[in-house]
Amino acid sequence: MQHYFNQKDIQINTEKGSVVALGKFDGFHQGHKLLLDEVLRLQKDGYTGVVFTFDIRKNSIFDVDKLQSIITSEEKCMLAEQMGIDVLVEYPFDDAFASMEPEAFVTDILVKRLHAGYVVVGTDYGFGKKKRGNVELLRKMAGEYGYQVIVIEKKKIHDVIVSSTYIRMLISEGKMEEAETFLGRPYFLSGHVVHGRELGRTIQVPTANLLPKHGKIYPVTGVYASRIHLEDGRACYGITNIGDNPTVNTDRRVTIETHIFDFDEDIYEQKLVVELLSFIRGEQKFSGVSELKAQMLADMEVAKQRIFG
Repeated sequence: MQHYFNQKDIQINTEKGSVVALGKFDGFHQGHKLLLDEVLRLQKDGYTGVVFTFDIRKNSIFDVDKLQSIITSEEKCMLAEQMGIDVLVEYPFDDAFASMEPEAFVTDILVKRLHAGYVVVGTDYGFGKKKRGNVELLRKMAGEYGYQVIVIEKKKIHDVIVSSTYIRMLISEGKMEEAETFLGRPYFLSGHVVHGRELGRTIQVPTANLLPKHGKIYPVTGVYASRIHLEDGRACYGITNIGDNPTVNTDRRVTIETHIFDFDEDIYEQKLVVELLSFIRGEQKFSGVSELKAQMLADMEVAKQRIFG
């Protein structure tokens, strides 16, 4: 897959043209999947499939420091590649782009750079300066520039519109099963295993530690049943603690620690994908390490019951 990240000088070389899906695509959730399915369908007909989204840079429109994404740029790239998308564009959303007239976006980017034969959007997609661009404008310009517009209606699950905002709320409340329903897959974390305090090894409950990523939304602190995908493709199960470990952590830094069931291999510096399947309990402070260990063993039993039945 070709990936353009924070690049304005993009050029899609294609004989037949491209099919371009436009959107934020924060989550690649069930609603986004309807757009992505159209891209994959037209790829089979020989069009180059393009997902056009944004790398939100410091600008006067968004407070970047307060943005919380369901997936990071790296995770978005991983999901797009797994789906079989040809090209992922994360265009830099800076003040210059925010002030671009919508007609210029169509002519300069969709037509000249992406060679769009089809444009796939949701019903409320807005683009260009002050979001003056919309489905109506795309259709108006389509005849002159030779592309077709495919508009995808909102998807509902249990009479609720699937949206990143709603999914972020579910994640923040630890409602992982509901979040999975709307995402179409479990919410996950990813990263390379780093060295921690290695306290877990002293109580025979070793953990693989990941660093939190700025700008990603994390669920409420506590313990979760989890499925772990190792770098070599194996899938394992375990429990994951997200929080600041008040029993032993004196500097109260946020930590992500996963104990993998029946596993004792050296996986430092390997990349893990950790799916959070079910919330078990909130974070607690214990009287000491022995009480902490007893609770972790109890958490493991609860997790196994939920995972394996």
